[in-house]
Amino acid sequence: MKSFKKKLSIFLVLGLVMSMYSVVAAEEPTYDIKSGKMEFGGYERTFQYYVPTSYTGKKALPVMFSFHGSGSSSAGQILLTGYQKIAEKEGFIVIFPDSTVINENDEVIIPENDDFDPNSPLVRRWNTGSATGTLASIDDVGYTSALIDSFNDDFNIDLSRVYASGMSNGAMFSNRLAVELSDRIAGIGAVTGQLGHNMAEIAPKNPITTVLVMGDTDPVVPYEGRPGSLLSVDSTIDYWTAANKTVERPRVSYLPQIAEDDPTKIRREIYGGGKFGTEVILYKVEGGGHTWPGGPQYLPSNVIGLASKQMDASQVIWDDLKTHKIPKLNSENHK
Repeated sequence: MKSFKKKLSIFLVLGLVMSMYSVVAAEEPTYDIKSGKMEFGGYERTFQYYVPTSYTGKKALPVMFSFHGSGSSSAGQILLTGYQKIAEKEGFIVIFPDSTVINENDEVIIPENDDFDPNSPLVRRWNTGSATGTLASIDDVGYTSALIDSFNDDFNIDLSRVYASGMSNGAMFSNRLAVELSDRIAGIGAVTGQLGHNMAEIAPKNPITTVLVMGDTDPVVPYEGRPGSLLSVDSTIDYWTAANKTVERPRVSYLPQIAEDDPTKIRREIYGGGKFGTEVILYKVEGGGHTWPGGPQYLPSNVIGLASKQMDASQVIWDDLKTHKIPKLNSENHK
């Protein structure tokens, strides 16, 4: 039990990104990140989003969801990933949703602030399909679908190019979306979070491109998974290659070593030839920990492992997903 609590505390430290890097964020160029809220499932749900300055409404833009990890929030995910910078440069809308917040009495609440407290009894997690208590009743898949509808009403978006990505618990949730919402999402990028055992029993609605970024020395979410709850990375790859009917042998290469002071190496495996052009891509961060490559080393490496400087995971995920579309779907026939 002590070991579980220790790992859970480490798991929650993603929220530290919000406070530790606020000074750094203040020195960055200004991005007009907006806040929104909606009623869904009887609860007020919140999110933040960024629309590139190039948006005029004449051209349908793709959408990227970015789901925070356990204990974090949309604000933490913004600082962790920097997706707003890529959205501005590449011309897409990025949405940072917030999970529900559940107190020690198993009640959904609206917290007074987003201050991170590692000893807090509050639960900030996505329902990955294996949740218990009140969290098990939270329809986060439906919430995501409702957000797609809402943004489709307010903006000219390309419904064939909606993507989901996430960190840790948010990555596990992205895997769930790939299984249950592949008729609305064209691809996912999962960083430090695999497919849940319960999801592996379900076939996805459509073939879907999946990008996994996993540290092989992650001390929080083990590369080997957790028996009975979380598949190993290898088993997650097996699930997606089978679901997409991709070729058996991957194309293997290593990314260039762009940071001399960084001992991590990144092995890329591309399983191509999937139905409707889908791919399964694994970035195995050799020597990497429970971190977002290209993001901050938000806690010491002896606690969470190394944050690789050899790639920008946000840019790589976008580059790998941006050409993929939901089969036989385009934005015009959904307006």
